[in-house]
Amino acid sequence: MKIIIIGTGVAGSVMADMLTKKGHKITLIEKDNKPGGMCKSYYKGGFTYEYGPHILAMHNCSEKSKNYIKSKIETVETQLTSGSFLKKTLTYFPPSIYSAKKLKILNVVKKELKDLPKIPDETDFEKYLISKVGTTLYKLFFYSFTKKFWNIEPKKLSADWAKMRHLGEDIKTKKMFFNNKWCSYPKKDWNELFKNLLKNQHVLYDVEVKSVDFKNKKIHFKDGHKIEYDFLISTIPIDKFFNFKEKKLNYTGYRIKPKIINRKHFAKLDGIPLSMIYYPEMHTSQCRVSDYGTFQKKNNFPYNNRTIVTYEIPDNNIRLYPFLDKKNDQKFKNYLNLAAKEKSVMSFGRLGLYKYLTTDTTVEMAFRAIEYIDKWKKLDVKDRLNAYKFIRGDWNN
Repeated sequence: MKIIIIGTGVAGSVMADMLTKKGHKITLIEKDNKPGGMCKSYYKGGFTYEYGPHILAMHNCSEKSKNYIKSKIETVETQLTSGSFLKKTLTYFPPSIYSAKKLKILNVVKKELKDLPKIPDETDFEKYLISKVGTTLYKLFFYSFTKKFWNIEPKKLSADWAKMRHLGEDIKTKKMFFNNKWCSYPKKDWNELFKNLLKNQHVLYDVEVKSVDFKNKKIHFKDGHKIEYDFLISTIPIDKFFNFKEKKLNYTGYRIKPKIINRKHFAKLDGIPLSMIYYPEMHTSQCRVSDYGTFQKKNNFPYNNRTIVTYEIPDNNIRLYPFLDKKNDQKFKNYLNLAAKEKSVMSFGRLGLYKYLTTDTTVEMAFRAIEYIDKWKKLDVKDRLNAYKFIRGDWNN
């Protein structure tokens, strides 16, 4: 079967690799001049960075997915420790009793923690976190940060986002952001992954889709060319793919500013290098600074006692993180109903299924999706809709 895949990010590239092994003829379409999407690596002064950082945490993946990733890219074990900078004080993130002590709010936090409900309130983002960490820590660490990053009042977001980020799970201890058995980062860079996934694949670069003729199974490009398909997999935003028929879905994201720092690490706490530092206060433009020297292998770095960091500045025009609220959830369901009506088309991936995914959970999703490709056309609309729900999964990233 001749399958066209739109997009060469993790979702599109993994699907291409898996489907080729099943004997399908694949052509990938990419509007950029190189693969990788938001996961591709960039270079500055011999250092490597990306829109990320993209860490392989593997907390929700099967052994099959772990082994698949390990077969495609060489990784190194890494340990991440995150911090927050507020009130001119550097402390750990997520917040804990340790944070309260450093910020001199220990007594009030202890009292609030004692009164926390046994079952968290999942009404919305704000109520969920207050029921997990108390009002004081919520206001200091989460309220302003969320408002700055999403440009929305936190109570308008779903509690699902807070649950995804594993915030405040162990408030009484100092705890890493990722608490997983296997946490890894590429030994070289993420571009190595795409080099291996797309080896011997037919990829059309610098071409952008203008429209799709579902009836005649043709893709029309902006340069006037067109291509036919037997089956189409789209990893571009689902609202754009369907020409915004159900109005535009909301996202947020950030711009990155890389900077080489003339010291070994950007910041330390208790002698521990911090991988990511969050800036919840509104007067700082960045929402986070990531230090790539904390999780890249030392021999990857061209100079001693230097590192590269990225300043991440919120930008609602960059489509990275789907809005988790009732309004966008309903719009997405409308788009999913449109997608389910197309028997020769599958919308897939982080943007195609409007779901926050990590690199590893995208692979897990792909293993689910490829089992449906050969029988997709035989399913009725209801069965395709149920298949989408199964493929999309219920991972808390």
